[in-house]
Amino acid sequence: MENIYGKNGLQKVINASGRMTKLGVSTISKGVGETLVDAASNYILIDSLYEFAGKKIGEMIGCEDACVTSSASAGIALSVASLICRDNLTMVHHLFDELPRISKREVILLKGHNVDFGAPIGEMIQLGGGRIVEAGYANGSKLEDIEHAVNPDTLAILFVKSHHCVQKDMVDVQDVTALANRLKVPCIIDAAAEEDLSRYMAMGADMVCYSGAKAIEGPTSGFVACRTRELASNMRLQYKGIGRAMKIGKEGTMGLLKAIREYLDGEHKPVVTKTHLEAFIEKINEIPGCNAVLVQDEAGREIYRAKITFYKERYGYSAKEMIGKLQEGEFAVYTRDYQANIGSLAIDPRPLNSLEELEYIYRRICEIGKEHI
Repeated sequence: MENIYGKNGLQKVINASGRMTKLGVSTISKGVGETLVDAASNYILIDSLYEFAGKKIGEMIGCEDACVTSSASAGIALSVASLICRDNLTMVHHLFDELPRISKREVILLKGHNVDFGAPIGEMIQLGGGRIVEAGYANGSKLEDIEHAVNPDTLAILFVKSHHCVQKDMVDVQDVTALANRLKVPCIIDAAAEEDLSRYMAMGADMVCYSGAKAIEGPTSGFVACRTRELASNMRLQYKGIGRAMKIGKEGTMGLLKAIREYLDGEHKPVVTKTHLEAFIEKINEIPGCNAVLVQDEAGREIYRAKITFYKERYGYSAKEMIGKLQEGEFAVYTRDYQANIGSLAIDPRPLNSLEELEYIYRRICEIGKEHI
């Protein structure tokens, strides 16, 4: 399991956490890698490439047009900025000079969606020139909360579809989209890690932001699916403004197109399957002080993980202590640790590159537990 990072003296990583930006998100296929090299080795008029890519993505996922971005978070910022500036190039050039004179820039966001996903989502909205207006409460929301917040200064409604968000007692994405359509307010959906590339556009969303490196397993990139060509064109215009600081290059653009095609053709098959994970769980349950169960993704996606509860009095370490212990050794094992404070870690099999990596995790849990025997 040698790799380029280990050869350069960096600690090697086993990613059992998920497609996380802090761990490099995903690994790419051979076909995507070859596409990156080919695209990087040649020249192209970038504006024409962006237009071509938007049209191709639209054809592949069933929307009128799209805008390629450097990430899903960049997509949020560019979506907001493009709704403010529209096709006014002067405003694009002077966005932050113009903002004090612009009142129609309020972006309604459910309070339970105002999260830190590695960076505060509010910063992405404000980077695009938006002003955040929270609706509802952290532990619940109703459609009436959003409708009450809409006023003449409302620019858009942003719905964040993510496990980072509060799930309990929240209005769902379909109802929010329908409300936005009824009120004639643009609806932006942050669907960074979502696996269905057509669902939200079919619901009636105006702009849907995806990561190219998460479910799609492409290079560092993203795109925003747009309901109309005008919306996508206005967003691409932002590359002459704030988008310049978050541009995507020719190789990233072509690599993204290749990754989307492979993804839609079903070429992405996980190395570690649900069956493998179930066998892993059986072995973990034989370790004194450990209890493992199969759990589904918090946001309801068809993703299954192994949730391991550590009982310190029997195993020797708590779940919080295991975060650091698993990161020691030849490979730093990163787990999903959102529930470590209540006793458990989760193993996400999707990013694992081999069954050997899953076996390494099992061996490390065995070894660490034996330290206290």
